[in-house]
Amino acid sequence: MSEHEPIPSTPPPPPTPDPAASPPRSGGSGLALAIAAGLGAGIVGGIVWGLVVKWSDYEVGILAWAIGFAAGTAVLVATSHRKGTDLQAIAIGGALLGILVGKYLGFAFAVQEEAKRLGIDIGLLSRDMVDIFRDSLGDVFGGFDLLWVGLAVVSAWRLLRPEPPADPLPQPPT
Repeated sequence: MSEHEPIPSTPPPPPTPDPAASPPRSGGSGLALAIAAGLGAGIVGGIVWGLVVKWSDYEVGILAWAIGFAAGTAVLVATSHRKGTDLQAIAIGGALLGILVGKYLGFAFAVQEEAKRLGIDIGLLSRDMVDIFRDSLGDVFGGFDLLWVGLAVVSAWRLLRPEPPADPLPQPPT
């Protein structure tokens, strides 16, 4: 380099985005993905619960709680660990749908088994089965189910609860 050539200056670093200026939103495709994940996890959990009831002849209530946890976790993962009330509602909806699916399948498998003993064929998803289930809701859902539903809802809710803002550091006395 000669004496008369300008010394190259380094460009200033690019501005750092302020995270408070644009909080992450769960709109558009992120919201659609959250809905798909929450409902999908709930439905898969409900199917698993229904099959456990069929194979064990026992309704394992803790699986309802697990459905809430699975729906919440699925929404959390699908949204890259974002949290918020809209995502909580999606997870709770997925959990409740999964519990309904599980209760329906456990009931329907039992009705099918009993009907088969009587020589009656009734489809798992037939209109007749849905009508029998609807007419038997008071027998299908008992008081103890409220505990498991409550735990499922609380789990889904807490997993996606927004973090409270960090308290600023206390100022030393002057």
